[in-house]
Amino acid sequence: MSSGFRTDIQALRGLAVSLVLLYHADIGSIKGGFLGVDIFFVISGYLITGLVKKGIEDDSFRFSEFYFRRAKRLLPAAYVTFFVSALAAPFILNAQELRDLTAQVFGALTFTANLVLFSQAGYFSGGAELKPLLHVWSLSLEEQYYLILPAFLVFTPRKYWPSGSVILLGASLGLCLVFLTIKPVATFYFLPMRGWEMGIGSLAAILSPQIQRAAPVFRWLFWPALTALLVVPVMPTGLPHPGLDAIIVCLATVIVILRRHPLLNTPLMSRSLARVGDISYSLYLAHWPPFAFLKNAAVGPITLKENLVTLAIGIVLALALYRFVELPTRRMTLGPSRRYVFGAVATSFALLGIPTVVAQAPEAGPDYAYIRRPNDGFAAACAFETDFSPIADCRNSDQPRVLVWGDSYAMHLVSGVAASTNAGVVQATRGNCGPFANLAPLSDTFYLRPWAQSCLDFNRSVLDYVKRASSITTVVLSSPFHPYLEPNLGKHHWRSLRIVDGKAVDQAVGLDLAVSSMAETIEQLRAQNKRVVIVSPPPAAGFNIGACLERKASGKLIVGAPTEDCSVPLDGYRRFYSATREFLTRVHETTGVDIVSFDPLLCDSTRCVTELDGKMLYVDGGHLTYDASRLLVQKLKLREILENAARQPDKYANAPAAGEAR
Repeated sequence: MSSGFRTDIQALRGLAVSLVLLYHADIGSIKGGFLGVDIFFVISGYLITGLVKKGIEDDSFRFSEFYFRRAKRLLPAAYVTFFVSALAAPFILNAQELRDLTAQVFGALTFTANLVLFSQAGYFSGGAELKPLLHVWSLSLEEQYYLILPAFLVFTPRKYWPSGSVILLGASLGLCLVFLTIKPVATFYFLPMRGWEMGIGSLAAILSPQIQRAAPVFRWLFWPALTALLVVPVMPTGLPHPGLDAIIVCLATVIVILRRHPLLNTPLMSRSLARVGDISYSLYLAHWPPFAFLKNAAVGPITLKENLVTLAIGIVLALALYRFVELPTRRMTLGPSRRYVFGAVATSFALLGIPTVVAQAPEAGPDYAYIRRPNDGFAAACAFETDFSPIADCRNSDQPRVLVWGDSYAMHLVSGVAASTNAGVVQATRGNCGPFANLAPLSDTFYLRPWAQSCLDFNRSVLDYVKRASSITTVVLSSPFHPYLEPNLGKHHWRSLRIVDGKAVDQAVGLDLAVSSMAETIEQLRAQNKRVVIVSPPPAAGFNIGACLERKASGKLIVGAPTEDCSVPLDGYRRFYSATREFLTRVHETTGVDIVSFDPLLCDSTRCVTELDGKMLYVDGGHLTYDASRLLVQKLKLREILENAARQPDKYANAPAAGEAR
């Protein structure tokens, strides 16, 4: 591999960062703009491996010099980004995101941001898009790779470089494909599952002499590869990432790099992209925090104008970062020394201190992070990821009489139900897994078939428990039921996995299917002499009510709220839950099951309140706070409803399922 500046690689960098920026700005049809990061990974693996390989072959490689050059290249601009973000955060972030920022800064400074962000990923955790240092996860992955790569090349005999690289690359890709269906969040963030992308670039650099002999092959593959780089980010397959799309893009990137086509060194377009590539690092660093701050301020949909203004701010900040920080420090002729190491460490501690002090500072008003803490019910362990069992953490009695079953909208009822009755409550809940005996949501993005199958298994284990638990008299079901009723919802394209004749079958979602499946579920519960009550979700209209209430109370900027007081417009509520309301009406008509609604407490002829008796009612866009759960369940007199349901004979106990003749 020859050395020297390569316009084609800079153009690839420019393409990669442009894809990322357009994706984050939600401009145009760049649905797969996140693949720009995968392009970066291949480029980094190729270039850094080439440098280390050349140094080893020349007997000039030194670990200290290598890591000093990496620090000199990366840290100054990164430190300025972290510093400015930390200073701005208290004025913009919500309380929980401000507390999370301390860990994000620590992860960014120690190149473990991917691990920190993984630990902050959860069903009820703040969305990834709210985190100002979210984008640093990819830099952490690269630096972790660079800790391993030089050691591998230095301590492995050169004749084993190719075979060793192939083995490691294959193992990483294998782990990626396996864990993609088991633990997709870990697959996204962890080096063992993403290392293959940089490994492709490394292998190309290691095999450069052999590759030169295969030049005709790369001449033939160049145009298909370049086409793939331009087409796949615009029209991705929709399969889970990093999967097929990432494989195609990574292979296409390495082919373009190895071809070294003159076309990418001459035309205006490639040279323009190369200029963007020159500032790609500053663009990548500076563009995301403004978007994260906008998304914190926005409690509803963000407009194209708002995205464009934010993108422009990010570009201006990037140009300043490049001109006054990145470029001057790159040109400095510095060598490794203890003074610079101590300076970097001291700066790191100083940067870490800013969000730490802010997050730990005593608050004059309410602790919104505590008020809006995740409402898991009895405990976080009750958001089951395995089959259900009545563990001690998820019940308040050895002989519970009430079972609360469903997804997160059942979780948020538990504290209220438990506080309102001394009958004893047991919690059987799993995120996004509604209370159906034979039906589970299935999507092509996150909730893949293995997850849907595990949801079916969980619900089957709940029914098995009900059959064994003679103390249970009443079952409370709750869910918004959206994934079972609406095929296109947000970024998900929903289908259903249904048990038919003992087999799991992929079917389209629909009202009739959901009603018949719920009727079968209720029938199975009644066959065990259990009474059933369904609690409908509280009013919502597709905006983050909890964030709106917190920002209103703390005087922070609010973008996109439909009302000044963060109440829910009645017409917006009816539109948002129109499918759910029709579903619950049909279920009641079919089975006679009681449907408990929050509407009489919260709604009038024009709106639904989101604060009651001086308490914030919402954690986010629909889930109740712990305080709200206890308050509303008490005001609904749900205790009396459950007791009446347990006492009264059930005239529907032997009713036929939906669709059968009565």
